[in-house]
Amino acid sequence: MMKYRSFSDVVEEALKRKPIRMSVAAAHDLAVLEAVKDAAGLGMIEPILIGDARQINQMAGLMDFRTEDFEVIHADTDEDASFTAAKIASEGRAQAIMKGLVNTTPFLKGVLNRELSLRTGRIFSHLSAFEIPGTEQLLFMTDGGINIAPDYVQKKQIVVNALEFLYQIGIDCPRTAILAANELVMETMPVTCEAGRLVAELKADYGKPLLLEGPLPLDLAISKESLLHKGIESELDGKADLLIVPTIEAGNIFGKAITYYAHGTMAGIVLGARVPLVLNSRSDSAKAKLASIALAVVSATSAAIPV
Repeated sequence: MMKYRSFSDVVEEALKRKPIRMSVAAAHDLAVLEAVKDAAGLGMIEPILIGDARQINQMAGLMDFRTEDFEVIHADTDEDASFTAAKIASEGRAQAIMKGLVNTTPFLKGVLNRELSLRTGRIFSHLSAFEIPGTEQLLFMTDGGINIAPDYVQKKQIVVNALEFLYQIGIDCPRTAILAANELVMETMPVTCEAGRLVAELKADYGKPLLLEGPLPLDLAISKESLLHKGIESELDGKADLLIVPTIEAGNIFGKAITYYAHGTMAGIVLGARVPLVLNSRSDSAKAKLASIALAVVSATSAAIPV
């Protein structure tokens, strides 16, 4: 079973694979081009840069990035850039798509375009990966970035998306905690009832080995000491690989608390399409962007995403 202790491990694994072609929507952004340059320089990707060609070449020149070595495609608008990046992937000419200087909505709209073949019938969901000082492995969390108010069926799909991705990158039988504010199923706290139902149904329906528990508060999911203190037995043993948050607000707050208070680094990827989607915030560090690209490379060069 693969265990990623840090983002360096993810990059190292990506470098063992053949480079993939990655289309970059609205690539006319210094931070995006820096990340793409780093990944291309390491031999992880062969980028296809789409956007304002004049700006792309101008910005690349400032950082000694030889765009002559790669394909640059001009697009007049964010919508055009997003559609073109998605179309290239739909035609099999790219194995991943990266969001550049474009808002998430037009970026995903391009991927979801019904003229293309990138839909799988599964919900799109965001998976975060955290490298946290003082911890021994990467921690994954979903969904704090895409789905605002998912219903029960959508939440189940979100969990499956994350599980499939972790299996795909080599984490067998990921230790998964469905989070709530209490470990007891209580009718007065509907989230706990939903968590209990998710655990029961996934254990019955999911076709691969599972270590899945819920509802669980965060401390019981990640701290063996908390389990011992409260006298609670858990198969996860306080070592969760994957946290399922109840709402986008919980995920957003959790992610920013890790980044700003714990000085952690967050990488992100969007799941549910036929190819992985790299979706970072402009404020993300170069390390975070490179880690997100590396996750996409490992995923794209592993078993095909099920439809």
